[in-house]
Amino acid sequence: MRFIILLALVFSTAAWAVTSEELEKAVQVPVEKYELKNGLTVLLHPDKSIPSVSIQQWFKVGSKDEVEGRTGLAHFFEHMMFKGTKKFPKDTWGKFLNGKGAEVNAFTSNDYTGYYINAPAEHTELLLQIESDRMRNLLLEVPEVTSEREVVKEERRMRYEDNIDGGIREKMTTLMFEKLPYRWLPIGSMADLNAASMDDLHAFYKTYYSPNNAVLVVAGAFDPATVKGMIEKYYGGLPREEIKRPKVTQEVPQTKERKAVIEREAQAPTVAVGYRLPDLRSPDHYALDLLSIILGQGQSSRLYRQLVYRNEIALNTYASSWGQTLAGQFSVYASLKPKADPDKVAALMEKEVAGLRDGLVGQKELDKARNIFLKDYVDGLKKVAGRARTLASYETLLGDYTRIFSDLKEYQKVKPADIQRVAKLYLKANQRNTVIVLPRKAGGKS
Repeated sequence: MRFIILLALVFSTAAWAVTSEELEKAVQVPVEKYELKNGLTVLLHPDKSIPSVSIQQWFKVGSKDEVEGRTGLAHFFEHMMFKGTKKFPKDTWGKFLNGKGAEVNAFTSNDYTGYYINAPAEHTELLLQIESDRMRNLLLEVPEVTSEREVVKEERRMRYEDNIDGGIREKMTTLMFEKLPYRWLPIGSMADLNAASMDDLHAFYKTYYSPNNAVLVVAGAFDPATVKGMIEKYYGGLPREEIKRPKVTQEVPQTKERKAVIEREAQAPTVAVGYRLPDLRSPDHYALDLLSIILGQGQSSRLYRQLVYRNEIALNTYASSWGQTLAGQFSVYASLKPKADPDKVAALMEKEVAGLRDGLVGQKELDKARNIFLKDYVDGLKKVAGRARTLASYETLLGDYTRIFSDLKEYQKVKPADIQRVAKLYLKANQRNTVIVLPRKAGGKS
């Protein structure tokens, strides 16, 4: 889904009576964007309602910037970035910042790696000093790399090899993508994690952890002129790098269904279906986001009513749509009751998808989906940190934070015919990728 800032609005099921102009006015927030000479993009969002700041430092590097044989490097660096510099040793991100009331974390995706620190505003200069230092001066020492490599490998075992949902996700990527670097997960393969050398790590860090590959967002209680001086002081002297990304080969259109059956330690089957979507710049994502809510988000969704209420063969269902820089993904999922027939469930899933291809949704159903979409973002963006993350996301992925305002109008324009059109275009039976998980039989293998 796209990120939208919606402030000072509380939506109910009747909230859609608000006009487009009223909504647009309500979501405007003060943001200043500028760029340092070394290419660092900076967004400032002052908000003195509470005495805190959120520092978001995102890098335009994810697993899509890796090559076969060296997957997992982007996520590996998410871990290594907490191992310290000469000026700020590794305890800085634990005991030291926690003692100052700070919340610190990071995340890696196919397209980006993000780091954030939320803390009392009095520590703003210290936070900028810390973040700028680890952008270029990270200590990559053999003992720390060796130790963290084992941590990442254990994370892979826990989240993917020993986890049903993780196993589905990994299998689905190999079905959905044959050419694009989305065919592997950010965690990387076990073989590649073992193979990553110190030279690989140094080269990856030097190239991608550069100011001209980063977006810095400062949001909260600060004086813009003062903070701009701090940013110039700590970031202005950092060198830019030449960034040469791996060549990308585009996918060919999928013409027939792809299917995989895997066995896992499980009490009941699971069925997942995925469809490849266009990249996130496609305007079709507005309708696809709302379609996913209609199909499979919440107990009033079509999938839940069909599989959980009427047929009583599933415990839970969901559908989701998300855009990425090279290609998006649409997923449909159902966890079943122990004796349920997964083939029957897959057929019922297709029946519900076909219903969206073949008929128009009602205006009331569409409006409800829109209200759910908007309320979710209102609830998630009431805090300064949420707004900071939204700004960083839009600027990193699209290069234009102002889309958080203009996108709102696009969701308002979606009509029932748009839902049907995108369902027909992207959710065809011959473009389906299906993963079925069966409880492992005695002596069976995954």
